[in-house]
Amino acid sequence: MKRVLPLWIATVAGAILLFDYFLKIPGLSDIAKEIQSWTVLISAFLLGIGMMNLLVVNIRSMRNKKGDALDAVVLIGSMIVMFVVTLFSKQFDAAYRWLFYEIYAPLGTAVFSLLMYSMASVAFRAITVKSLESTIFLIGAVVAMLGVAPVGEVISRQIPALYQWMLTVPNMAAQRGITIAAAVGAMAASLRVLLGIERRYIGME
Repeated sequence: MKRVLPLWIATVAGAILLFDYFLKIPGLSDIAKEIQSWTVLISAFLLGIGMMNLLVVNIRSMRNKKGDALDAVVLIGSMIVMFVVTLFSKQFDAAYRWLFYEIYAPLGTAVFSLLMYSMASVAFRAITVKSLESTIFLIGAVVAMLGVAPVGEVISRQIPALYQWMLTVPNMAAQRGITIAAAVGAMAASLRVLLGIERRYIGME
């Protein structure tokens, strides 16, 4: 029963939201709005469970002396401070703004800047000319870099125009293809859940 009930809840809730989107039945719309409200509430509750799990795992690792205790202390302390300051943002407005703009935002920028080196390494390996596809990729990368850099226009005025054409024609076509494929995949995954075919989320194969 504990595995069949979640399956029926997911199927019925998904069917209600699906029929409400296409049929717009007045009584069904109220039920759909209520389900969406419960979804937000459950998501917030799951965030709380995630925080508690993070606390338990890190405290347990500190007790068992697994990993770096300093990292665990910084993680737990930062999470608690940010949670309290955000929860009482009206009382701690100045502290909230300082933590967000002076610590959180610079740390996010630092993480993305560190990812640049990994991306550069991957790009260097990918543009090695070994096949026709890698050659095309190399030519596109060179045109993109020259099209953005001021030196590209100095070399030839056609390079920025070619770069804009690459953005609006091949690049846009590829993005639309990826978007359509992702939408079809999401639709197929949703239908598997609605029809009860996908059961791994409740521990069934």
